[in-house]
Formats: sequence, structure tokens, C-alpha cells
Amino acid sequence: MADSRLYSIAAIAKILDVPESTLHYWKNRFDDVLPSMGNGRNKRFRAEAVEVFREIGGMLGQGMATGDVRAALSRRYPVNVGGEVVAAGASGSSGLAGLAGQAGQAGQAETMLAMAAAIGSEIARSLAEHLGRAGGAAAVPALPQETVAALREELEQARAEGAALGGKVRVLEAELMRIRKDRRELEQYLVDKINALRRPGDDA
Repeated sequence: MADSRLYSIAAIAKILDVPESTLHYWKNRFDDVLPSMGNGRNKRFRAEAVEVFREIGGMLGQGMATGDVRAALSRRYPVNVGGEVVAAGASGSSGLAGLAGQAGQAGQAETMLAMAAAIGSEIARSLAEHLGRAGGAAAVPALPQETVAALREELEQARAEGAALGGKVRVLEAELMRIRKDRRELEQYLVDKINALRRPGDDA
């Protein structure tokens, strides 16, 4: 008989012995493959989600990229798209369209998430240094290794995207300079033509 119990993030954290903050991070990244009910604070996860969380931690711990983890999970577990469940590995056009739309929204949030993570890490580091100088006994807990690996990957992706955009901007700037130069040459050419067509004495 299938397990019909529902679990909160706190309950799953105890089962897997993983910090709740880490599970919340995974939930936000892989929510579409986590069987659940409800929304917001009322969201509860089905028993199958415990195993999905376990696999997420295992794959991230092995150094797999977030995209590869998502692809592996979507092949093994049903994917929630706009409230509908698409069977694992489904190739229907409607399923792919929904996944593409969701991937687009996730892509727009990638850079913001990476920036927020970097800012949070910097704040934690500054706070730890301040407490150390002040002789405080409190310590800022370190992020789990798999979370750090995921954040580093996202930061690298953000840097790569920034470098690509920088290259495109430089190409556009060079093209703009060429257009301006061509315009000046054309203006000078037209002025010379007009002067050549003027009859002697027109300027008198």
C-alpha cells in the first residue's frame, strides 16, 4: 500500500539529517519534480519527495551541475507543469512547451539568485569577521558543501553570461563607430559635390 502521509520541510530535514535551509534551497530549484500538495506555508510533500530530496543531495554532492540534476530527475520522476503532471521522459509537444516556458522563467531568475547568494555570503563573511574581532563566541554556520557547489556553479554561469554580453557590446560599439565614420565621409563627399556644381560667382 502506498504511503499517503504528507511531510513538511522540517520533517524531511530530520529524516535526511539535512539543514532546513538547504532543503528550502533545493525545493526552490527543483520544485517541479517534487510531489507536493498546497502552496506557501501550507505546502506539504508526499512520501516520494523524501527520496527525490535524497537523490538531489547525492547528485549535487557528486559535483553534478544543476541543469544535469534537473534533467536526470525529469527522466525518472513526473514533472509538474502549470499544475499538470507530465510523465517522466514525456516528449509530447504540450509538455515540452510547458517545460520550455518554465525554463525561460527560471533562466531569468538565475542571475538574480546568484547575485543574492553572493551578497548573502558576503554579509555572513563580514559578520563572522566582525564577531571574531569583537571576541564574540557566536559563529556563523557554514553553508552545506552541496549548496556552496551549486552557488559557485551559478556564479560561474553568471560570469560567463556577463562576458558574452560584454563581447556583444564591444562589437556594437565598433559597428557604431564605423557607421559614424561612414556618415562623416558621406557628408564630406556631398559637400564637395555641391561645391563642384556651384557656378563661379555664386558665393559673391
